[in-house]
Amino acid sequence: MIYLHKRIEQERRKMNTLGEALIEQVIPLSEHEELLAISRKVDKLMLRLHLTEGHYARRKTP
Repeated sequence: MIYLHKRIEQERRKMNTLGEALIEQVIPLSEHEELLAISRKVDKLMLRLHLTEGHYARRKTP
């Protein structure tokens, strides 16, 4: 699970760096495919993390 946290943080940093660069260049974020792809990747990783954490939480309760 620590691995997922690190991957999410790494992808978020990449997304934020790219987003800031696009804003400085006055490029619409919603039209930049690479940024959208990274965003979808972060979403998938977050879902995976939440499903994994939920699974562990259910196993701990009697």
